[in-house]
Amino acid sequence: MKSLTEWFDSVPAWAWGPRASNAKFGGGIILAGLLLVIDRLLAIKRLSRKMGLKGKNGLRSSGHILHEVKSRVRAYAKHNSECAITLIDLMKGIAAEKFPLWVAMTAPQFGFKGAERGGMLSRVKADRTMAKDLHKEAIETSQELESRGLGAGINIWWPAWASRRLGNPQNPPMEFDEAWDTMHEFWVDVLGTTGGTMWLEWKPGDPGSDYLMTLALAIRFCQSVNKALGRKALLINNEFAHILLEGLTVADGVKTTVDAELFFKFLHANSGQQTSELIQSQLDRGVKPGDVMIGTDQDWPLGVAGDMSEGMKDTKTWKDQQRAIGIMDRVGQPAIYCEHDVNPAGEKPEVVFELSIRNRMAMLENERELAA
Repeated sequence: MKSLTEWFDSVPAWAWGPRASNAKFGGGIILAGLLLVIDRLLAIKRLSRKMGLKGKNGLRSSGHILHEVKSRVRAYAKHNSECAITLIDLMKGIAAEKFPLWVAMTAPQFGFKGAERGGMLSRVKADRTMAKDLHKEAIETSQELESRGLGAGINIWWPAWASRRLGNPQNPPMEFDEAWDTMHEFWVDVLGTTGGTMWLEWKPGDPGSDYLMTLALAIRFCQSVNKALGRKALLINNEFAHILLEGLTVADGVKTTVDAELFFKFLHANSGQQTSELIQSQLDRGVKPGDVMIGTDQDWPLGVAGDMSEGMKDTKTWKDQQRAIGIMDRVGQPAIYCEHDVNPAGEKPEVVFELSIRNRMAMLENERELAA
């Protein structure tokens, strides 16, 4: 039976920005990326044309408030990146088909003064207020783009420094129950006020040790917030590298999310190293979350089992991620936005992104042939 789901690929604007090479590429030297967001969007558009992807099938993009798209809140203008684009210029560029259509907006909790204190979990009231204002602005901006036919209306919450290990003795991390209640209250307020929807990009850790460090915890948190709101407002953005970082297979992580009815039209596609022991199993037997050893989030291209200098494809990795693509394809949703959050450090970004995108296309084709 032919799937009615349309798949769209996205290259987020931050991924084409200046990226330091990770240990796999030999250190912290900036080796790839374009400085200005405008140049990144133009580069994504060029790659789209090169790949023959045009019109509604063209590559999409996403970005953060402050870092890629300037905040319109006067109080936070001082935090805007000099490389960022204004929302007006972004909308004009998309409408003129100069820039890619937009997918998701994110309110960052990193990269500006106060964010290192944990944003929504900070003991400093101004930090909490800013986190709330930026997340509301991200949702409202995404809603505006969608209403104009320029975006998909998706929003991402990545906790970043809202985690246990902040490395600041003067600002020790919250206990789990207090952090859970604080984040819960935050999202009931933000989502209730805006009437919006948010996709939780859960992660075990890196840069911090997250409170929602497993898929099971992320699902439980979403279900609790949704129950309080009386609607499905908090969903899961599964990043493949994060699933692997917990120790799960990508297919099992995706199936669990689908079964919980928290997958809806969006994912971060990439690859990474799989943790040898399930983090949730460690928690279940009493290991304290702060004592769990967490690996590095590699962000390799989809389907790749090592960095670009190594063997590239691995049968086990490919089959696992292909199966995950098939599971999502068979849910029956009209559209799925597959965002390739990969790290091109040490390589030409266009080479890395094209590889990841073409791997996604091949996986989907394989799965549909198997289904037929």
